[in-house]
Amino acid sequence: MNEVDEHLLELVRAGDQEGWRQFVDRFQRRLIAFAVKRVGTVATAEDLVQETFVSFLSSREHYRAEGELESFLFQILRYRIIDHYRRSGIHREVPVCDFIGSDASDVVADAVSTEPGVSWYVRRDEQDERATRALAGAVRRLAQFLQSGERFKELQIAEGLFFARRRNRQLAAVMDCSENEIAVVKRRLIGRLRDDLSRSAEPLGDWGNDMTLASDLLSRVWESQRPSCPKRSTLGKFTLGILPPPWADYIEFHVRTLGCSFCRANLDELNPQTAAEDHQAARDRLVQSTIGFFSASVGPDDQIPQPE
Repeated sequence: MNEVDEHLLELVRAGDQEGWRQFVDRFQRRLIAFAVKRVGTVATAEDLVQETFVSFLSSREHYRAEGELESFLFQILRYRIIDHYRRSGIHREVPVCDFIGSDASDVVADAVSTEPGVSWYVRRDEQDERATRALAGAVRRLAQFLQSGERFKELQIAEGLFFARRRNRQLAAVMDCSENEIAVVKRRLIGRLRDDLSRSAEPLGDWGNDMTLASDLLSRVWESQRPSCPKRSTLGKFTLGILPPPWADYIEFHVRTLGCSFCRANLDELNPQTAAEDHQAARDRLVQSTIGFFSASVGPDDQIPQPE
């Protein structure tokens, strides 16, 4: 977690109302941008983002700082969107990636039936938590290894398989390579993760021997951790066209071909289509609609005195 998010989280935990306003201001635009693409209307998107902030307040003590705070909020919002459609009696996929030239039915695993709820993300039992943390660490190290070495083709394959949950043939078609090459890289990546985990204090036993189970757990961890998503500063440089060609090509694949909905939401925030006054009005509505939940979530002994 970066220093700014860490500072805001400390203010929120301490009951600082101005800290909560800054927290909402920091994340609301990218969350609304994500939700609008999934539900179609700004009003519904704002309602779901409000629910997301309220859910965060009720579960913030369970947030684990190993992952980014933004990813935690996106995960909650995604489940709120799934619940929104369920309440309407609609079965609707909410994939993390809008893979080019495909629809939700192309995803390897059903996003609604196979994904855990928010309770899985924030209240796993101790044994599962240790195992997932070990895999999350290995996944972050793998992504860092591939990015630092600019091994972008392998990283693109990893993202396509484990983040976008695409089949070998689908990935091969957009990457202009063979299905066999995809399969070879997949086994090599899982082998590297298995070797990493064998040195972990919390090894996962036979993890990686069953490719189906290994891929499913990898996808869950990759979706929650987003280890390969570029930083916002990198996305900003991408919008300005000042990245080195290898990085620019990788991000083009990540946001256009892979269709990472989280990074697209960040790009929408960096390239706003609405006026700043509209964003401020949305922030004010969200703060006003959640401040009661915020105050109720903080004990009176924990609250920071507010200025008169």
